[in-house]
Amino acid sequence: MVVEDDRTVVDGGKGQDGAAAGEAKKKGKGPFLLIGISAAAVVIGIALALFVIKPMLAGSDGSGSDATAQVDDKEHGKKPSKKGHGGSEALIYEISNIVVNPAGTGGSRFLSASFGFDLGSPELRREFETREPIIRDALITILSSKTVAQLTDPKQKEIVRYQIKKRVSQLMATQDLAAVYYTDFVLQ
Repeated sequence: MVVEDDRTVVDGGKGQDGAAAGEAKKKGKGPFLLIGISAAAVVIGIALALFVIKPMLAGSDGSGSDATAQVDDKEHGKKPSKKGHGGSEALIYEISNIVVNPAGTGGSRFLSASFGFDLGSPELRREFETREPIIRDALITILSSKTVAQLTDPKQKEIVRYQIKKRVSQLMATQDLAAVYYTDFVLQ
């Protein structure tokens, strides 16, 4: 019986030594694996930063087109600015703070919007300044005739943009209105 106990002890001893050696190998690889994963995470973080942050910083160096915007009359929400587009200059005239109640809301919802008009000439800018109340009226009329569903649907917003461009071009008797931009759009 003593022999069997010795065998058991010897066999158990070898088994424990083998398990201890296996655990030592795992423990030895653990720190290297952790360091490798950490290094990979740092490299990926740096790569993402270069691709995300670098373009953002490049756009804020002051040479962007918004840097040349000049406020003409803050009281009336008009902001003309000249922006270069391939050598030619575009004149943007902004009409701000158009507030309406959308159709079918019974006054429980409102839309606050501002628009930028890409004008073809400085003469047209002067006409916009003198006829701004007429343009504001057209904007209010068009926007207040739209439902909330029409104002939130991207396709319908493009249709509204086209309607505004067409109506303002008619009012101003010009074809020099290049584009209409939403510069602010808040629906509550």
